[in-house]
Amino acid sequence: MTILIVGSTGMLGQAIVVEAQRRGFKTVGAARRNAEISVDLVDDDSIASVLLAVNPSMVINAAALTDLDRCTRFPDEAWRVNARAVGVLANLCNRSRTKLLHVSTDHYFVGDGAARHDETAPVSLINEYAASKYAGEELALVAPSNVVIRTNIVGFRGWKGQPTFLEWLTDTLTAGDPISLFDDFYVSSIGTLQFAAAMFDLLDRGGDGLVNLSSRDVFSKKTFIEKFAAKFGFPLIEARAGSVSELDIPRAESLGLDVGKAESILGWRLPGLGQVVDNLFDDHARRQCIASPKSS
Repeated sequence: MTILIVGSTGMLGQAIVVEAQRRGFKTVGAARRNAEISVDLVDDDSIASVLLAVNPSMVINAAALTDLDRCTRFPDEAWRVNARAVGVLANLCNRSRTKLLHVSTDHYFVGDGAARHDETAPVSLINEYAASKYAGEELALVAPSNVVIRTNIVGFRGWKGQPTFLEWLTDTLTAGDPISLFDDFYVSSIGTLQFAAAMFDLLDRGGDGLVNLSSRDVFSKKTFIEKFAAKFGFPLIEARAGSVSELDIPRAESLGLDVGKAESILGWRLPGLGQVVDNLFDDHARRQCIASPKSS
């Protein structure tokens, strides 16, 4: 079975490649650069040529324009990557009867605090990122056998000069720089490796349609950073209380997800906050060992 992973060099794409290969699948990674095959998601012909060349049994789309500032300043790009490209993928997969799994977002819910939102909860599209991602969901579900997963992932990527949230957080805490702790921004973040493993289990068990797949807990960014810092041994000396209202771009802040549907399909409980942080600690340690191998 050959799986085409679009966005294979990104934070999530890297984890999906690792998990797919661990399970014995043949993978072909596609991205703008540094992948096995190059794809330009704003070019319909580029997408079509990649699918024709690979002829995959399944397509997993882990690519997205996630930078809220860039989505706001360049809405056309946001819609082409987060919506139109997904529609092109879905249409091509539908024609060839190829299953598509599309990874979406949780940036849809406002004013609910730490509430959990299931797959039927009403959404609020308050910025270009949310609107374009939601349109991508609708386009991906053109075939009932396709899967759209809402999630909030955290992890490491290793791109020089372009840190992920966790890489920025680790660098900030290591340097002892000031940091704001948002106690009014709620998430159900899950580590990329945990997500990838659960995603393939979900597919094995016949999951389809729209599914939430994240931590089973809902917690504030403040709580997450405190747990992360404690696990990694970082003192929060320069931390201060902050609010999501301080940020320039309006965004959804009540991102907790109800994972009851996913857990029912999986037959096991998704990780809580403590398990997420433990997994991130182990992943970070593994990456450090790879980056700095011991001399023999």
